[in-house]
Amino acid sequence: MRFHYRVAYVILNLVGRLFFGLVTRGGELVPRTGGVIIASNHISYCDPPVVGCGVPRELHYMAKEELFKNPVFGAIIRSYNAIPLKRSVGDMGAFRKAVKLIKQGRAVLMFPEGTRSLSGKLLKPKAGVGMIGVMTSAPIVPVYVEGTNSLSKAFLRKRRFRVTCAEPVIPSDYRDEAEDAKGHYQKVTDEVMRRIASLAKES
Repeated sequence: MRFHYRVAYVILNLVGRLFFGLVTRGGELVPRTGGVIIASNHISYCDPPVVGCGVPRELHYMAKEELFKNPVFGAIIRSYNAIPLKRSVGDMGAFRKAVKLIKQGRAVLMFPEGTRSLSGKLLKPKAGVGMIGVMTSAPIVPVYVEGTNSLSKAFLRKRRFRVTCAEPVIPSDYRDEAEDAKGHYQKVTDEVMRRIASLAKES
């Protein structure tokens, strides 16, 4: 981790544990080196830093381009590895950036659902996570985050922030020679979401 990222990592973990009851599990399942995808459910704007607290790697993540309109806030999140994403179109530039980072050995956070779930229930995933996993041959670590959609309840300790990691999905394990590439992408994505759903039931 770069110095300023590590400082933020330590401070956010401390604040999370003291004021929001942050609990993290499964961080040891995240590969310490090499390209990796962290795939999490998405229920709040707070998810990237909270998930980051549960993952012992410096993360890069996609954020909707609207968040960069404020030049000050945009500069801050860029310094913590945010990648602008145009959600209204298939933003291949952002995906190419993610692929490049993973091939360079970095860790990239993605949200398979593509948007926040206002109800907290898991949404139908898009195949982007599987596509990038197949293109990079990188392991995909499923993550379940909860509590971030109700900051007031978490602050009052009525709920806790929880980040739980599962065993990585290896894209090559789900390759069927008889299917096309899109089928492979979707199969990998579905397995990632199945593991996230399993974490949600356990929680």
